[in-house]
Amino acid sequence: MMGGMAARSLDLKDGKGTEFYSFEGIDSTTAFITEWYKQLNMLDLTEKQKEEIVDEANLVFAMNIAIFQEIEGSPIKAMFTLAISALKQKLGIM
Repeated sequence: MMGGMAARSLDLKDGKGTEFYSFEGIDSTTAFITEWYKQLNMLDLTEKQKEEIVDEANLVFAMNIAIFQEIEGSPIKAMFTLAISALKQKLGIM
């Protein structure tokens, strides 16, 4: 998801500049994310642990936003906001 956003927002072609977002061992990103959410939802987490996961995810998204803002401004900030909201919803924290 982030590699595609980076490529579009920065007008990158042929995978140049987005190799960081490529994972050779993952054939289907959609299937991987679906399974990841499934496994995450099966964890027996306390509310505090759920909040800590969301806080950590928010920190990671904020750092990615800062990188893109430094490079070219904030063209994908809305996408990160949607991703954070989706994560909170998946974890049942809203």
